[in-house]
Amino acid sequence: MLRQTLRDLELVVIDDASTDDTPDALAAVRDSRVHVERNDRQLGLAASLNRGLDRASGRYLARLDADDVAMPERLALQVARMQREPRVAVVGSAVLDLDEGGRPGRLHRMPAGALAVRWQALFSSPFFHPTVLVDREVLERHWLRYDPALLESEDYDLWARLLEHADGDNLTEPLVLKRIHPGQATLRRGDLQRSFQRDVALREIGKLTPDAEGAWRFGVGEKVRPDAFLGLLRRFEERHGVDRGVRDAAARRLARAGHVATAIRLSPTVFGRAAARRIRRPDAQKATSWLRELSGDQALRVAVVSPEPTPYRAPLFDRVSTRPDVELTVVYAARTVAGRTWSVEPHHPSVFLDGVRVPGVARLLHHEYPVTPGITRALAAADPQVVVVSGWSTFASQAAVAWCRRRRIPYVLLVESHDHGPRPGWRRAVKGTVVPRLVRPAAGALAVGSLARRSLEARGADAERIRVFANTIDVPAWRHRAAALAKRRPELRAGLGFGEEDVVVVSVGRVAAEKGFDTLIRSVADAGDERLALVLAGHGPEQTRLEWLASELGVRLHTTGHLDSGELARVYVAGDVFALLSSRESWGVVVNEAAASGLPLVLSDQVGAAHDLLRDGENGFLVPAGDAAAAARALRRLAADPVRRSAMGERSQALVGDWDYDSSVESFVAAVHEAIAR
Repeated sequence: MLRQTLRDLELVVIDDASTDDTPDALAAVRDSRVHVERNDRQLGLAASLNRGLDRASGRYLARLDADDVAMPERLALQVARMQREPRVAVVGSAVLDLDEGGRPGRLHRMPAGALAVRWQALFSSPFFHPTVLVDREVLERHWLRYDPALLESEDYDLWARLLEHADGDNLTEPLVLKRIHPGQATLRRGDLQRSFQRDVALREIGKLTPDAEGAWRFGVGEKVRPDAFLGLLRRFEERHGVDRGVRDAAARRLARAGHVATAIRLSPTVFGRAAARRIRRPDAQKATSWLRELSGDQALRVAVVSPEPTPYRAPLFDRVSTRPDVELTVVYAARTVAGRTWSVEPHHPSVFLDGVRVPGVARLLHHEYPVTPGITRALAAADPQVVVVSGWSTFASQAAVAWCRRRRIPYVLLVESHDHGPRPGWRRAVKGTVVPRLVRPAAGALAVGSLARRSLEARGADAERIRVFANTIDVPAWRHRAAALAKRRPELRAGLGFGEEDVVVVSVGRVAAEKGFDTLIRSVADAGDERLALVLAGHGPEQTRLEWLASELGVRLHTTGHLDSGELARVYVAGDVFALLSSRESWGVVVNEAAASGLPLVLSDQVGAAHDLLRDGENGFLVPAGDAAAAARALRRLAADPVRRSAMGERSQALVGDWDYDSSVESFVAAVHEAIAR
């Protein structure tokens, strides 16, 4: 109760002269909201409850048994329901059984709606006693208290008397977890409880019909004629009006007794509605998560569905997997979906799916689309409480969202893509239609940067639920390595074929058309500064064409082929400027590497990282994609001013410092915990 989302409460504990360690347990609770009242001798349940009512000072009074558990939003939801309708003075809820091992079991609902509650109150309590919230003012106004003379059914008696002055209702979701064990009073004193229940029911039914005994016996399941029961229903409707919920309840009772034709005449659709109620299975996920949290087991089971392992994402998952509050499993759609040549061995629990490739899809999506039906088995095996879904354009991610929604498991979207720059009309149309349907139901979102964040907001995501989970590097490690390699800078430059007077422009990436390397070569040529030279680190289908273009334009070009991170670090330190002029780049982790290595940046406006790691004029220049003249002007200015290059490089290192592993890991953990809380 002390961890309710509604914090403004007092907790009155009535210790009915306990003989175990209850006083010590209560004394150990350090919370000013707790007030303990101890009976000198055992007074019993009704008298103890009355003492609690007299001690409490709040407007609303809630009830909970010592062996049951309130869900965290219980009070907030019940108070909100009562405040919406001033006529309602008592609100209960459904309950979910807990077995002796603490596992959620059967769901029990009570009637919802004021008249359905009144009808149920003619036969037994219309509320689960531990779930009720009562308006204190109504109790005080009509001098209502529990009757200590009733050794059982004291709650049923009180609700019957209260309903003479106000309405009641039940919320349909389980807000209390009720333990089932041999020691509970309802099992130990069942016969006594039924006896008192009968007395209260006959009193209430007798207010409507002279044959109270006959109506009650049929209503509780005895094999008698339904005449008195139907007469009671007529008199109830004459006083209160016809209500579908009441008729459904009466029809179900008639049908169970074999009077099917009468039941159908009373409520023709009762069987369809009853079937609909049966097929709604309670989702025990929230209950299980809450019990884990209360027991101190804070490890939240999280599954990540990701297209492929990458050298900038896998280290983050490695770190998340070491957190004591997260139990992580990453499900990968494939070893690669984009023809990557890097080798990444995850150090986190991971599963790789075996899918069927769909020919031709890569030309549309810019990556493969392996059909992986095994995603459902992998998720079921992980048994997640939250699923983080990376992107929305792979079969695995789409199937994962559908799996989560069917099972009412919260999912968090992890998004790299954005809407900045030109896109084919069909792509924008499809994205505008499909993506909002995935974004809006999500319990949260993780964006790699500002462009992805803006795209999420445009698709319906709540801005307050978006956190940054960067595509990044180990920034301190890259800085440290760059500082150590700086002593060897002349040697490293000579190894690439350049001297001290040269201004070396470095660009890194797969040598493909979308990287804009042809624009970069033209911009170096257009800059008109003979000191400028270009290093392209990477390999791909465009390499021969680019070498020919550089030769034609008189640009000194050095191509390195694929480099590992250590070799690449040496190229950055040997360089003077980093440039990436891609026409399409969701982020570009090479920008993080170059900034951590202390280089000024020249980036196209289509590079996602440019909108977070580049301050135009402070640590480099932002140029339009495809605009060789603008890039040439930026390179010319940097080539002419070594002091400015140095200052901009220092600024790059400062800016990238905020894009480290630790902050992204914290964002990830906060996002999944917030998803469960919501």
